[in-house]
Amino acid sequence: MEFSSLIFLFLFLPVFLVFFFLLRKVARNVFLLAASLVFYAWGEGQYILILLLSIAANYFFGFLIDYSDGKKYKKTIFILAVAFNLGLLVYFKYTHFILDNLNMPGAAGPIHLPIGISFFTFQAISYIVDIYRKTVPNDKNPVNFALYMALFPKLITGPIIHYHNLSKQILKPGFKLDDLAEGIKRFIFGLGKKVLIADTVARTANQIFAIPAEHQTAGLAWLGIITYTLQIYFDFSGYSDMAIGLGRMCGFHLPENFNYPYISKSIKEFWTRWHISLANWLRDYLFLPIAYSMLRKIKADRLLRIKAENWSYYISAFTTFLLCGIWHGANWTFFTWGAFYGVLLMVEHAGLRKFLKRKIPFIRIFYTQFMVIIAWVFFRSDSMGYAFSYLEAMFGFGTGEGVHYYPALYLNAEILFFIVLGIAGSFPLFPRLKGWYEKIGDRAGDRDGKTAARLLNSGFALVYTLYLTAVLLLSIMVMTSGTYNPFIYFRF
Repeated sequence: MEFSSLIFLFLFLPVFLVFFFLLRKVARNVFLLAASLVFYAWGEGQYILILLLSIAANYFFGFLIDYSDGKKYKKTIFILAVAFNLGLLVYFKYTHFILDNLNMPGAAGPIHLPIGISFFTFQAISYIVDIYRKTVPNDKNPVNFALYMALFPKLITGPIIHYHNLSKQILKPGFKLDDLAEGIKRFIFGLGKKVLIADTVARTANQIFAIPAEHQTAGLAWLGIITYTLQIYFDFSGYSDMAIGLGRMCGFHLPENFNYPYISKSIKEFWTRWHISLANWLRDYLFLPIAYSMLRKIKADRLLRIKAENWSYYISAFTTFLLCGIWHGANWTFFTWGAFYGVLLMVEHAGLRKFLKRKIPFIRIFYTQFMVIIAWVFFRSDSMGYAFSYLEAMFGFGTGEGVHYYPALYLNAEILFFIVLGIAGSFPLFPRLKGWYEKIGDRAGDRDGKTAARLLNSGFALVYTLYLTAVLLLSIMVMTSGTYNPFIYFRF
């Protein structure tokens, strides 16, 4: 079930909210868990057994690790727990890819990928690692642990949440009526990003990427990748906004997942703004452990005239993003996408970032987004051959003649409007406008008293409410027409 579906909006969500608010606090967690399982089973059917297996196995592993006395025994259980989670992920996500690359394509047909398995598996691993490190206590309540794993707002595509961040909220739910109002606003905002912007520009992106590589021209290729760059941002950030909004309706404060990544001035900064929950997970459970391990293994201060800490950074950054690419999908394009970011981070650390800091912000933003766009070509392409041919077309080396396929075929007033709106929405214009408005209100309050400030606040609230109402109505109109696309990250 998708958040941007009529069934969710007009059946699941209203019924859920009515029962959630009628129940007492002590029963809400049990009901929320049941609703989350229904939500998952609605779309995945029998594959809910995989989610239940993951919940039961990791609860059991956490219990054994916490109560183990011997260090070797505890480590053995920890290794088995991590191997179980990775094995589950590898089987469903990579079996066909591995066998195909071993020239055994007939050994196993395509295996159905349970939606959200990449996300709830990472959450399970973070729980197991934290229990092993003794940074969090083992959760003795199976309902609370299951809710941590299966909470429906973040179950399918995140945000990926550390156990200690969510467990406190599960133990002490703090719902207020203000949470419901703020959650609804955030949900509608995300729905508009997904349905109105992402799905509109997706039409052009999908059509252009469906054109054979030999027919691509420079203008066509750039139009395709720019619309895809906007699509994936507004699609995924829109989903995150909806997830955060739904969590807020239930009294949960889920972490932010995006912070205007397309204004980043370096690749390192980009990964502090894009898919923040994944970047934090990679930092805590891959990058830092690898970096510390490398520092312990490199005895000398320098190796080949390079400082040991630099070697540690290069190896950990490249390995982390290589694995990040593999996590995203079973295709060499994702492998290359991750390796590309790993190399960029190494180059920046080697001195490029210091060089860029001496340049004006526009140049730094242009460099970063240029590299991000190049990376999106690999992320979007179905094969390495298509990706390289697409890049050739982008830089004027394609073989397309522009007779049968040209940009004007895929542009109209609607597409152009939402491209411009998407570019504008990629910058923090709204927060700055809000800050500017608040300053005016403060000045008015100081000068004319509280009455003027209240009038300004009321006017702003009215305009914002009308805006959200229009976004909701337009989104519903688009959804009823049946033209929306599934969330991109559902296939990961």
